[in-house]
Amino acid sequence: MGKVSIITILTVLGSMAFSGPLRAEDTQDPWKFELLPYLWVASLQGSTQAGDAESPVDPGYSLFTLENLHGAFMGAVRVSRGHWSWQLDTLYVDYQDDFALGPLQSHVGVSGGFLEVAAGYRPDTDGNLEWLAGLRNVSFTTEVSLTPGPQGRVDKTWLDPFVGLSYRYPLSQNWALRARADLGGMNPSARLSMNGMLAMEYAFSDRVQALVGYRYLELDFRDNGYLLDISASGFALGLALHF
Repeated sequence: MGKVSIITILTVLGSMAFSGPLRAEDTQDPWKFELLPYLWVASLQGSTQAGDAESPVDPGYSLFTLENLHGAFMGAVRVSRGHWSWQLDTLYVDYQDDFALGPLQSHVGVSGGFLEVAAGYRPDTDGNLEWLAGLRNVSFTTEVSLTPGPQGRVDKTWLDPFVGLSYRYPLSQNWALRARADLGGMNPSARLSMNGMLAMEYAFSDRVQALVGYRYLELDFRDNGYLLDISASGFALGLALHF
């Protein structure tokens, strides 16, 4: 699907979600709230460049060992009524690493994350398929230094529209399967952004569910000597609280 087609879909869904009135049956449905704190046990790999200094991101790094993690925060909120939902997801990490790059000593620092706002639409209020359209605000500070060699530091923030879908498949009274996938990369400097998750859900009650799954995120952004081409993947643990 071309970028023009994706932008057209995003525009239509966005205008329906944010400016269109709720259906009559939607206004009769109660508001529902979901709070989802989670931990993403991800490994990080790729390459980054700040100015004239470029370095790979050490593929041996893992959030699970907390080896180079200086800070992290993750969480999501979902509000729904009838056919519609509004979702907020945020992630922040501070990664620092020093390693040998041939005869050079390399320091790489990547700190930042994203704030994601999305609208969802379910064709059937009793169904499990939901279409998504949203905007992801990505902000990173990148530091790269080679000794001996160049050094660089760049702060970058960009907006990346995306479209996607989510699906929940009940397996039994307590178990369900959750899946989500979205595709971005519509910013002229963002060549690609991909986000996907597959998780098992266990319901302790109508108000509390535990989730265990696997998540993958890829970002490729290049602009005026700045490069952030990374992928993060690994297991995610979460607790969904409903109100």
